[in-house]
Formats: sequence, structure tokens, C-alpha cells
Amino acid sequence: MEMEGSSNEIISSTTDTIDLTEVEGVVQSWVIDYYFASLCRLFRDRSALEFRKTLKLFESIVDDLESCCLRSDHPTQRTICCFLARAMDGEDLDVRYDHVARITPLMSALPIWESLKEVSDSDLHAKIKTLLIVQSVAVCVKKGNSQLAKETLQWLEKETEIPAKLQGKLTTIVSKKDAYDQLLMNFTFNQLLENVDTFLNTFSQERSSVFLLEAALKVVQARHERSEKTSSEQDGSERTPSSPESNKPEENEVQVDPLVLNIRPKRKLLSKQIHDLWKPETAKKEQTTRKRTSICKISRRSSVSSELQSNVSVTSQLRRKWTAEEDRKLKAGVRKYGEGKWRMILNDFEFDNRTGVNLKDRWRILKKMEDY
Repeated sequence: MEMEGSSNEIISSTTDTIDLTEVEGVVQSWVIDYYFASLCRLFRDRSALEFRKTLKLFESIVDDLESCCLRSDHPTQRTICCFLARAMDGEDLDVRYDHVARITPLMSALPIWESLKEVSDSDLHAKIKTLLIVQSVAVCVKKGNSQLAKETLQWLEKETEIPAKLQGKLTTIVSKKDAYDQLLMNFTFNQLLENVDTFLNTFSQERSSVFLLEAALKVVQARHERSEKTSSEQDGSERTPSSPESNKPEENEVQVDPLVLNIRPKRKLLSKQIHDLWKPETAKKEQTTRKRTSICKISRRSSVSSELQSNVSVTSQLRRKWTAEEDRKLKAGVRKYGEGKWRMILNDFEFDNRTGVNLKDRWRILKKMEDY
């Protein structure tokens, strides 16, 4: 209550010299930066549901503010978020962002990306544009909608500049309905999202503020420090001093150093147990027990050695050389399912106990050899 009263006094004292509307504008600016940073993080995490919820709040705040209260980079942030939403829904042909029913999300994202040319690196901008063009057609072909693929290619020829070589290659892909063409393997949808992540990292470092997040981080850290301090003080108060009698060790009690918990206590030289008189049967029992113990130890060693031998055999099996037939199956699997779909390739082709990691490593080698 005292803090609220002091803050009200500060605000009332400053309203005479500073316009409160300007102060509120600064706060709203920090809130916009916070939501933009959250949207970038959710996009990088591929959290589509949370992204859409946060995007609605972000757009409502930006749209409700007057133009005089907005910073120059806030409209750019809103444009970027519109582009991110379309890129995230790029593979869903049922989603529409425009009034025209035949415009897919990636087609709608292309002109927005063109408008962000001034705030992005030229090489990165050209690469993302190429990925958008290729994936706009590739998504339709992979979904089996050849008619929409033709219409998309015609729309791209009218609305944007496509290199002649790329246009001819896309025309061939659409006519053959080849979803596993090498061009589509080299310009994948995942590569599009990863390059957009790179753009977001650069833009956020240069043009976005995280002041509100940094201030909140300090508050949370201070709370944790206070809670830890309070808990330690409570633990200290709950400990009652022990009486001198309770600290005395009991008779015949083995004392163990609390700092060395894993060390066995010393054995007593003289035991106070009362044993029966010696009998021959007692010696026989002890001898039998010793034999059983030695047998257990030997069997344990043999099991360890067998485990080592099995590990050696498995390792030698994993290092088996790849045959030409296995390379052929791997190439066919990548052409059919795409790079990275190792589990699907293993289910469709026989590789004689190969794993997904084996396929991934072999594919990396084949790419370096340029033999695919």
C-alpha cells in the first residue's frame, strides 16, 4: 500500500511538467516490443496454436494505437508477424488469408516478403524469395492437387519475377507431377523456415527492444533470491539446540564422519556376542559358504566378459560396409520421402538391421561424393 501511494504521488507530481499520454505511449511501445519478441520465439519453436493467440493480442494493440503513438519500426514488426503467420501455415492448403479462394498461404506471403526487402539482407532476401516460389508449387504437388499447382505457377509468372531456368524447371515438375524432383529436395519447406529464423535473429538484434523482458527478468530473479533467503532463515529457526547429553555417543555405537558418508565404519576388534562351543559341523558350514561365494564371483566375471563380447560383436556389426544395393535403396527412399525421413525409408526398404542414424550418416557421405 505504501508503494502504491508513493507511485501515485510521483505520477501526480510529474503530470504538471510532462504529458501523461506520452508516458503511456512509451509503456505501450514496450508492450508491443514484448509481444513481437514472444511471436518470434513461438515461431522458432513452431508453436502454431500459441502463436495465433499471441498474434491476435499483438494486432489488436497495434491497430488500436494512434499513428502518433507508434514508433517507426512498429508497422514493420506488424508486417513481419503477418508474414510469419502465412509461413507457419504454408503447408496447409485449406487456410486462406486473402479473399481469393485459390491463393495459398505461401502465395499470400510472397508479396509481403517483397515489402520487407529494405529491412533484410539482400542475399538472404533473395534466398527466401526463391524458397517461397519453389514451395508454393511444391506444396500443391505433394498434396496431389495438380490443378492448383498449375494455377499457382501461372499466378507466380504474373505477380513476381521468376528466373527463366527456375520457371522451366517448375513447369516440368508440374507437368510430370514429380514430388521427389531434385529441385524440391534442395529447396525444402524446413529450409524456408530455418532461413526465416535467421532473418528474425538479425532483425531482433538490430531493430527490436527487449527492455520489458529484461526488467521482468530482474524482478523474477529478485523474487527467487528473497524466497531462498526466507526459506534458509526458516530452516535455521526450526533447528533447536540439542542438549549436551544428547550429543554424547551411546555406548558401543560406531561413530561415522558425516562428511564421509560412503566410507564403511571400522570393525570392532573384539565382539561381545556369545558364541557356542566349537563343533566340527560349524567348520563344515563355513567351508560350504566360502565355496558358494567363490562360485558367485566367478559367474559374475563370466557374465561381464560375455557382455563385453556382445558389445564388440554389435560394434563390428554396425561398422559393416555399405553395399551398392543399400546405396541404391537409400537414394530411392530419399527421392520418395525426402531427406530426413529415415524412419519411413527404413519401413519401406530393407537395410539389414541399419538404423536411422546409419542412413543419415551414409546420406551425408553420398552428398559429399556428389553421387546422388
